[in-house]
Amino acid sequence: MTDLLSRTAQIQSEYYGKTTCAYRKEKGQVFTPPEIARFMASLLSEIPRELRLLDAGAGVGSLTVAICERVARLQSPCELHVVLFESEPQLVSLLRENLDYCKSRLAERGHVLEFTIRDDDFILAAASQLDGQNRLFVPSFENDFDAVIMNPPYFKVRRDSEHAKMLERIVHGQPNAYAFFMALAAALLRPNGELIAITPRSFCGGLYFRGFRKWFFDKMCLDHIHLFASRTDAFKDSEVLQESVITKSHRLGKQTTSVHITESFGRRIAQRPNMIVLGYKNVLDTTRGEYLVKIPVSKEDCAIMRFVESLPHRFDEIGLRISTGPVVTFRAKDLILLQPNGQATVPLLMPHNVKAFRTQWPVERKKHPVYVIDCEVSRQRRLLIPTRNYVLLKRFTSKEEGRRLTAACLLRSEQKTKRIGLENHLNYIYHADRELTLDETFGIAAIFNSVIVDRYFRVLSGNTQVNATEIRNLHFPSLEDLATLGTKVRSIPNWAPAETEAAVLDILGVGQSFIEHLVAVA
Repeated sequence: MTDLLSRTAQIQSEYYGKTTCAYRKEKGQVFTPPEIARFMASLLSEIPRELRLLDAGAGVGSLTVAICERVARLQSPCELHVVLFESEPQLVSLLRENLDYCKSRLAERGHVLEFTIRDDDFILAAASQLDGQNRLFVPSFENDFDAVIMNPPYFKVRRDSEHAKMLERIVHGQPNAYAFFMALAAALLRPNGELIAITPRSFCGGLYFRGFRKWFFDKMCLDHIHLFASRTDAFKDSEVLQESVITKSHRLGKQTTSVHITESFGRRIAQRPNMIVLGYKNVLDTTRGEYLVKIPVSKEDCAIMRFVESLPHRFDEIGLRISTGPVVTFRAKDLILLQPNGQATVPLLMPHNVKAFRTQWPVERKKHPVYVIDCEVSRQRRLLIPTRNYVLLKRFTSKEEGRRLTAACLLRSEQKTKRIGLENHLNYIYHADRELTLDETFGIAAIFNSVIVDRYFRVLSGNTQVNATEIRNLHFPSLEDLATLGTKVRSIPNWAPAETEAAVLDILGVGQSFIEHLVAVA
């Protein structure tokens, strides 16, 4: 029966031929490749004699078809009742034709497939039935589902949209549509019902998804996470550039004490991929109300987690603060310059000025401003900050870059102006009550430039954005230890990576063999 997904892939290909990538991107349409659909179907714990399934955002039905393939292999007769949502008119007819074919093939093997295709908006249809406690009245859904399997659409939702207003109690800020789908799917499950979804990893951390994470994980329990090492291979036919995860979770009934984590490079997932099993609290961090999802994919990652999380403090507990550079270039065009023009100016620092441990300015780049005019207007708009000792962090990197974290020291002694401009793609770190000392500045930069903390941050966050929420939750040494580290680092010629890493790991109390291994990996 493997021809079911092969046939579905052909239908997908024909639809691609009739539509443009831009059109599909606007609609948030990213179809599930057969290999991934088959893996997701395999995560369903069991196929009971009668299974009620929801496929929200069905497309041409790849995920339901993958479940049908699994049903077809069963010896005992099975009844599969599926509700599918698909609002794209061009896809509805293809979906119906595809499922009619599956129905006839399953009947040949003694199984029953009954399906209902709803061509209305899933978010509006389900959210309209939420009561004040975010529970579903479900009159038009007949009863709760045993399982939900889905690849929801990915697109930003306007804050003033009908979707956002209906679910503002669950998802706040400027969320993505997939979070709405996950929340409503969770509400539609019966106790112990399972949700299998492939989504961006972005919901695992960050401020925008904090409300969603709390709502979701108060009702759902993680069982399995599958991570894709490549941000492009899983959905290369759709030109998607993002870190994707497959999650399997169940509606709270039986409590899970562990989470299984697997990884593949892309869509070709081994039949039995390498797996690590972690305690539930090691994956879902609820200690500060953030509900952060950490995803280590190797024993080495787990060791790094243990080392970093054994540090005695959190970043903000020792008086450290992190803010975003205030200069948004397209909003400050009247105050930024490529070349000085005789007016009083101060340096404008951007990501390309940030190197490991040092701030390099000026750096000439076409169309990149170098100066901010220092005047009453720029001060009133709070575009400038006082010149002090800071640690600068790039806010955006790519997964393919060698490092996620790059920290530079911005030193007051090296600046000629009383104020300075920091562009919005930079974060800057300072002390809440006083100026950082020189040693503290270098010590903090050394922590962020270390291999061990960079690796830990990748476990903590899959975003290409270095999010301030994750930084605030990092475990840190004391300020005294940071100053001691800074003294050592300042004496290392050109901050040689091997010696700097050894100094950091010595402060963290990590063994010499682990130091040598990490330096070799770096």
